[in-house]
Amino acid sequence: MSTKSKPLLSRIRFLGFKIKNRAFVATVAAILAVFLLAACATETVPVLETPEATAEPTTAPTPTPIVTQYEEFADAVIPAADPERLAQLAKLLTLVPEGFGSAVYLDMEFLRTNDSLTSLITPEVLGLDVALPSIATGLVDRIAVAADLQDRRLITPFQSDFAIGDILKLAGGFGFDLGGDGPTPYEGHDVWGINALGTTLSMATADETTGVAASGQGISVDDARALVEQSLDSFDSRAARILDTPGLIDLLGDIPSGFAAGVVSECETIPLFVDIQALSGCAGVAVSADVIPGELAVFHALIGFTGPELAESAMERAAEALEREDLSHDFEDLGVRLEGQNVRVRVIVDLSDFADIFNLFTSGE
Repeated sequence: MSTKSKPLLSRIRFLGFKIKNRAFVATVAAILAVFLLAACATETVPVLETPEATAEPTTAPTPTPIVTQYEEFADAVIPAADPERLAQLAKLLTLVPEGFGSAVYLDMEFLRTNDSLTSLITPEVLGLDVALPSIATGLVDRIAVAADLQDRRLITPFQSDFAIGDILKLAGGFGFDLGGDGPTPYEGHDVWGINALGTTLSMATADETTGVAASGQGISVDDARALVEQSLDSFDSRAARILDTPGLIDLLGDIPSGFAAGVVSECETIPLFVDIQALSGCAGVAVSADVIPGELAVFHALIGFTGPELAESAMERAAEALEREDLSHDFEDLGVRLEGQNVRVRVIVDLSDFADIFNLFTSGE
């Protein structure tokens, strides 16, 4: 298996989602286009809810090295997620319903303030120039994306220091159709129906600074609203969400925090495993990425299984798959180890390879 880039016209990647249908890409762009109008909005002080308490990190099980070249990683102490950053990430992911098998996350605020990332990981590298207008990257602090490529549905939770209601009121003054007299209520939230650049979508406030947009290819006004209401039900714990997948939040909390992250509840969609037959017992995947000195990116992935024997078998096959990728990308470092019924992976690469390696651990087609 190789992750060498294909021509741009044949494959457009958006933070781990390989989207071939141009109409669906246009939908993504329209969903976030309303933020272009927020540059003149009055900034408000965000009021964040106290996140749910997360489990205290536990001591990692004694790792089992698989081959001698991984001996250093086998003994390495891997820190758990930073509690505050994990809470921010988890809050956005609570807007992703259970029916979406994967979601990706990007800390736009961190990206903007890091010189190395600003110069080496641009919106073009990540595919954000297709889905997120460049001016919007200055208005959104954190964003998550969950796509259902089979039904062409998209949910986009986001956080910003700008009051969402004010942004949308301003957008109405610039010609966006916000659905008659403005928002309608749903379980204590404001919901707007929006016609942005000819695309139907719905947008809602989860709280003062957290919102969600929902749309899809050929979706109706009622269907878009139903999708955003489903997201709000997830946020308010009235419906199951992706983080309710058994063990997934524990996996996410047991990897270091990064400026990018992803969770997958349907392991068979992971490109790393595309050539592996009969992968069984995989319960979920959590991955994070961060920048380290030397203009390098470090990826941490934790792959959970339902039993140690299944994890051990998968560890060997994952190591083989990663070693094949190493031939294409010339990793700076690669480590794989077994931790009980989890497989832990650490990959260090040049920043220029960020998009390809991140895609190995997030959802494919």
